Amino acid sequence: MKVHMDERQRSFARTAVWIFSVCLLIGIAAWRWESVVAFFQKVISVLAPIIIGLVIAYLMSPLQSWMEKKLKKLTDKNKPHPRLSRALSVTGAVLILLLILFGLVASIVPELNSSIKNLLASLPDYLTNSTKWINAHIATLKDDQPQLYNILTGIWDTTLNSANNFADQFEPKLDSIASGGADLLTTLTSSAVSVFKWFTNFLLGIILTIYLLYNKEKYLAQARKLLYAMLPEKKVHTFLKIGSHVSYKFMHFLSGKTLDSLIIGLLCFIGMTVLHMPYITLISLIVGVTNIIPFFGPFIGAIPSGVLILLSEPKKVIPFAIFILVLQQFDGNFLGPKILGDSLGLPMFWTLFAITVGGGLFGFAGMVAFVPLFAAVYTLFSDFLREQLHKKGLPSETENYMTNEIHSTIPPDGEPVPEKITPFMIKLPDADDPPVPVEEIVARIESEDSDSSD
Repeated sequence: MKVHMDERQRSFARTAVWIFSVCLLIGIAAWRWESVVAFFQKVISVLAPIIIGLVIAYLMSPLQSWMEKKLKKLTDKNKPHPRLSRALSVTGAVLILLLILFGLVASIVPELNSSIKNLLASLPDYLTNSTKWINAHIATLKDDQPQLYNILTGIWDTTLNSANNFADQFEPKLDSIASGGADLLTTLTSSAVSVFKWFTNFLLGIILTIYLLYNKEKYLAQARKLLYAMLPEKKVHTFLKIGSHVSYKFMHFLSGKTLDSLIIGLLCFIGMTVLHMPYITLISLIVGVTNIIPFFGPFIGAIPSGVLILLSEPKKVIPFAIFILVLQQFDGNFLGPKILGDSLGLPMFWTLFAITVGGGLFGFAGMVAFVPLFAAVYTLFSDFLREQLHKKGLPSETENYMTNEIHSTIPPDGEPVPEKITPFMIKLPDADDPPVPVEEIVARIESEDSDSSD
């Protein structure tokens, strides 16, 4: 027997099938969670070169476009040469990326190696002094609270042994790195195979980056073609609008914050050099990198740096804290607003929310990436709410909803729409008030309207 369904019934049937399929997939994922995680890890490992290529191409695209625009002034004087300008701009962008990476590794790694080596060499003395200080301050517990005293001393002894073992195992590896011996690669990673795999993925990612940048308009057109073929046209327009907005927010924030953090790292290096602080390169790198994280970044960088200085030269902790406070005030009140402006437009609560969620899911990268992504989503959702309220004739400003009285621009049913709409007030019931019939609300509105006309 053949069942005939109209369009509405078919729509309900499709929705039911989609809901059932999604629920089934969620159930399978919850039942075999470990297998699902292992599967996605395998997929990410296989697609690592493609992911690296896409990320690098996305980040380098603004630089490549800027270089191409400048090169066209030289190559297109007599006759347009689009392929030549594109090839030169792609080559220049990739070379700049490689030179930056090489320069950072060549200049920072030896200094970091020296700082960490000195820290590990001095770690036993630091721990010995800390042990004396702790024993002196908890000695009174030995007679009054012997159990608590034994627990604290046991925890500290375990920490002490772990730190000493870590220093004994890690310091020879730093010596191998500094000497540049044949086992350098195996020192940096657990095995030469993993290093080779990482290098291969990065090399393939660079090759894919070159292809993506050279033909980026073509690949973007293919992506749009796929979307128009698979989705309704209106949804494609919405998707492209959202994608463009998210991309702009993310790129504007990332580029501005990277420049801001680079300047802060350099200023930190200069200031610590003038103040003769220990571990100058290491702490400057920590402060510069963590400064990319909004709000929490200065604290994340300053606290471990202060601990390092406390272990090395305790008298310089207060000057360091004052210097970092001045530096962060300069960044927050002058440098950051000059570079970024109001690029996020995200309230502080939602900034903290995005940092917490992103850090919990993806670590440091999540703390950096989730803030601009959440800002874009927040802006789009705010626009959606504004449109919906406008359709209902309600104000979009949040201040209008601070009380139970709101202003509406839609007249009561049956009344003609005036040429000039004047808002009238609707009194919303409190939570403790008994429910009011709809007829009574309409009568109140008509009564207020007639009083205002009189």
